[in-house]
Amino acid sequence: MTNNDLMNDSTTNRPTLASDTSLRDKTGTNQAYGDERHSLQAYVSDLLALEQHIGQPLQAQLDSDDMAAFPEARSIVQQMQQQNKAHTAALQKCLDGLGGNAASPLKSAWASLLGGAASAIGGSRKTKVTKWLRDDYTALSLANISYTLLHATAVGLGNESVASIGRQGLTDYSRCVMAINQVLPNVVLAELRNDGENVATGAAETIRQQTNAIWKSQAAVTTN
Repeated sequence: MTNNDLMNDSTTNRPTLASDTSLRDKTGTNQAYGDERHSLQAYVSDLLALEQHIGQPLQAQLDSDDMAAFPEARSIVQQMQQQNKAHTAALQKCLDGLGGNAASPLKSAWASLLGGAASAIGGSRKTKVTKWLRDDYTALSLANISYTLLHATAVGLGNESVASIGRQGLTDYSRCVMAINQVLPNVVLAELRNDGENVATGAAETIRQQTNAIWKSQAAVTTN
């Protein structure tokens, strides 16, 4: 399944109606309901494949001696793993209820996007944890926008049970992204020191404060 497939699913001549009951009442058939279900199947299947990709490298990270040197970062990865397992189970149950088929993680649109980044990590031991967190952050950001798409689709089609999965996924991974922002400066600078670089005292706290200020300054973008 490609991103174009998903876009086509969500934009092709499909009525926007409030609920399963109204779909059947207005059409007199189950055609519109079938279109709605197919759109939800596509997004849920795609997200399930993405979650499976996200979960693949996490145990190796947790087992690494390099990660053990950064307990705060390890705690975030452990939280990610727990959430990933819960999300995967919820998405699989949801997809089973919708009657859809899971996309193969190896053949999904995420295989080339995330797989290539993950395979590049092993070549540089000196900044291994930094690169792990970078790639985890990238994967979570992709998951966040995908959960937003699922949430929007489900709310628009009046399916609260699927919408709740979208909200929960976005809530969980947004918190992890913010947590990575807090620990990453320490990891980056520690790995620079381990590489023999001369790192300014107090730099991590300065970076963290500046990063947080930037995020807070853009809060006006959101609307209630």
